[in-house]
Amino acid sequence: MRSKYWLLLLVVLAGCSTQQGGVKAAKNHLYAVGYAPISLQKPLDHQQKLLHAMRASKMDAYRELTEQLGGVLSVSSSTMNSQILQDGIVSNRSRGVVRGARVVNSYPDGDMYITELELDLKLYEKLRLGR
Repeated sequence: MRSKYWLLLLVVLAGCSTQQGGVKAAKNHLYAVGYAPISLQKPLDHQQKLLHAMRASKMDAYRELTEQLGGVLSVSSSTMNSQILQDGIVSNRSRGVVRGARVVNSYPDGDMYITELELDLKLYEKLRLGR
């Protein structure tokens, strides 16, 4: 029963994944795009900023794939005093292992560095199960 639930979740998430950049959508594939601003990176040297942005955009893309595969845990709380909303907090978390993803494209666009990843779900399952 649980494996059917995960398979259904993967199919639904694959249908909800967005296509960006020049990536052509394919059946049984997930796509993720990561972004990072180049000018806001810490190093002073432009080349180092570019390298940091490249890495950050790749990490962002992997975070997106992790969310698509495992979902997002959302926790929220609100405080009221005399029927007046005082505070509202929302926290999101995702955790997981992504195996078999490949970088489809990686490029600067203005001040942003963009990385596009693709994950073949059949390969992912094969690697996940150790076959």
